[in-house]
Amino acid sequence: MTEETFWAIIDELDGAIDDDSIDSLSERLSSLAPEDVEGFCAHLAAKVGTLSGLPLAGLAVPDVTDTGHAALPLAGDAHENLLYAIVSSGRARYERVTSDPSAVEEEEWDAGEAELLIEAAARSLWEIAGVDWSDEVDPLRAHLRHDQGWYETYRGSAWKNIPGRYLTAAHELDQKLNQSEEWLAWWRQTSLRKIKVGITVNSDKTQHKIERGKNIAKANFQMDRSYLIDRDHNALQGLVIQEATYITGIIATELRMTPPPELA
Repeated sequence: MTEETFWAIIDELDGAIDDDSIDSLSERLSSLAPEDVEGFCAHLAAKVGTLSGLPLAGLAVPDVTDTGHAALPLAGDAHENLLYAIVSSGRARYERVTSDPSAVEEEEWDAGEAELLIEAAARSLWEIAGVDWSDEVDPLRAHLRHDQGWYETYRGSAWKNIPGRYLTAAHELDQKLNQSEEWLAWWRQTSLRKIKVGITVNSDKTQHKIERGKNIAKANFQMDRSYLIDRDHNALQGLVIQEATYITGIIATELRMTPPPELA
């Protein structure tokens, strides 16, 4: 995708990020070929990456939501949202800021819903091109992508507290699988770099979904609400082994692999 085409698509946002403009952007991206969606996201990431290198953090930047209030210094998500808002505002404003970072304080920005742009880009990138935004593209997360194994898991629950012993045992098992030559050889059948596995305990029934992308796969496992209830803490390590055996077995079937190695 050319620079001109990227900015032409950004111009369709009409300088604002909201539900309507993002719906239009999503429709526009869905009409593109996979390589063009990748190109759009590469341009977006590169421009946000450029902005992230400017001395913008800590500046008091006016936002449209600041009605009657003084602008607050940028930090954390507010800083990240501003970067996407600058790009979405169009080429002229983007280039003004990159040539003179202090100019960001002289204009009012609409950064409140900037995460909608990230979500739309990430969704289109995965659904159309099979590329994961957070793992392969996001310029603000690049430092997290080094030295990662082939097996990455994350866990959630409908309850505030997940048993600590369960999480510790799961982390230790993840490390064991990532450091095992036997398991790595098994995974290499897929020719994919890694699989990201989400395990969530909040469902009415146990179910799963496996998706194969261009470079990685994603797996989502929903466990029923009884999964962690009334379990003896001393048995949680055994639960993690049972869980991994179940998950890797499903992955093997869905991705047409040989059966996984034994877990002890």
